[in-house]
Amino acid sequence: MGDDNSYDIRTILSQMREEYWQALAEEETEAKETVECLVFTLGGKRYAFETHYACEVIRVPKLVRVPAVQSLIKGIFNLRGEITAAIDIRPMLGLPQPEIGATGRILVVRGDNFTTGILAEAAHGVQGLCFENFEPFTSGSGTKADFVRGHFNLEDGNVILLDVEALLADPELLAGEA
Repeated sequence: MGDDNSYDIRTILSQMREEYWQALAEEETEAKETVECLVFTLGGKRYAFETHYACEVIRVPKLVRVPAVQSLIKGIFNLRGEITAAIDIRPMLGLPQPEIGATGRILVVRGDNFTTGILAEAAHGVQGLCFENFEPFTSGSGTKADFVRGHFNLEDGNVILLDVEALLADPELLAGEA
């Protein structure tokens, strides 16, 4: 009974504590700054914006056309009792406009002054995008700069980060403007 000197509970607990704290320290040094974004497809390219602008993502409902409004406004729909405009921002970004098919979604976004729905060809969900892979917008990238902050270089391709504040503040989206 007294022969087993190799079992010392205090030493084992001390080693476990050291391993625990060492693992936490390694985890903290590996933590990278990320931004949580809603990723979606516009004009065949992947775009994103920060999730704090997103209210929800819905299937494209029946849109009611409204006469004498900007061509970007494709119609209005009832979002749980609130009449909301569905806008197609692809012309603002200089993108082609393939038809919105069965994978199409409306990304409901909230700006300072109003809530609206952005038509997208597909929604890919929320992703944490690492700023380590971010490149700010530079002229000559073939995209309209007014609404683009930059892009993330990911293993499976680029994701372009939109400037939703600038987009929603554009006079082209406001009624009675344009």
